[in-house]
Amino acid sequence: MSLVLSRPSPTLLDIAKAGPADRVLVIGGDRLGLLCAALRRGCRSAVAMVAPPHHPDAADLVVAPGVTSAEEAEAVAESARRALPPGGRLAIGLKGAAASMGREVGRALQAHGFRRARLRARAEGGVLLTCRVPEREAAR
Repeated sequence: MSLVLSRPSPTLLDIAKAGPADRVLVIGGDRLGLLCAALRRGCRSAVAMVAPPHHPDAADLVVAPGVTSAEEAEAVAESARRALPPGGRLAIGLKGAAASMGREVGRALQAHGFRRARLRARAEGGVLLTCRVPEREAAR
């Protein structure tokens, strides 16, 4: 019998390249797990919210791990757009029906001013979507 160790699938924090200089806002889903993971990584600060806040604190990275509808993704995008400065990043984990709407959600994010949207399928199901606020554009 041989033991085969599989490489763990990357998390939203891995894909978004969360680091010590980042202020992280986690919205919904497994927010407590990601909050702790951000702090273990040495991120400058991390805050977890149950739902997208209307008046979020400034953040360099917004992570939403368990988005299940296009409407929820749009609410996260609106909140993230208020929180993020130029160059800020957004990472969304799409699950269930929302995963099949990845391209549609990506287009909606572009309508909110996000660029460089990337979709990645997850081994355990669902889709990871990452994007950023352009460097030259002022935050709203």
